[in-house]
Amino acid sequence: MAVSGRRRSDEDRVVRYLNTEGDFEVEVSHTLNKWCVTVFQLPSKQVVAQDFFPERWKALARAQDFIRLLNQRKKKEEEGLAGHRDDDDF
Repeated sequence: MAVSGRRRSDEDRVVRYLNTEGDFEVEVSHTLNKWCVTVFQLPSKQVVAQDFFPERWKALARAQDFIRLLNQRKKKEEEGLAGHRDDDDF
């Protein structure tokens, strides 16, 4: 017996990534016949950036790029503070 409706594929799922600090979330979803990448600032869920792509793989790649950049931001802040502390000794 056939089941009506179609099976939900991987392409219909929403993908979410969190940065290491947990203060940003990047979401990939299918909307308006395109793939949407949205960056939210947590906990308010305020939209920081949004971009649209014709193909899913491009959207997933951009989402991972955003996460990588957000994680580097934190590392650079820590390096800047560490460098600033060393300058205070003199």
